[in-house]
Amino acid sequence: MSECQNLSGCSFVNCCKEYSKADSVQGFINLYCKGNKMTQCVRRKIAMQIGKEHVPKNMMPNGLPLPGTSREDWTEQAIHFRSYIK
Repeated sequence: MSECQNLSGCSFVNCCKEYSKADSVQGFINLYCKGNKMTQCVRRKIAMQIGKEHVPKNMMPNGLPLPGTSREDWTEQAIHFRSYIK
């Protein structure tokens, strides 16, 4: 399987480093960025459907905020992403 075209510039990967959670990100990368859950990545779906600018840097590929962070700075579209993506 190939890797996600957004991986090299993914703000989630950089956010994990910023919050000292770099070890945690590897599991997500293996599943969502290089694995069989790539098409299920909420970050990727938001970027494709409503624009990359609506993808919060601390949103994990499953649509939840990175532990220790909040949805405080998320746009309405990111908070209610299920209404905006297919």
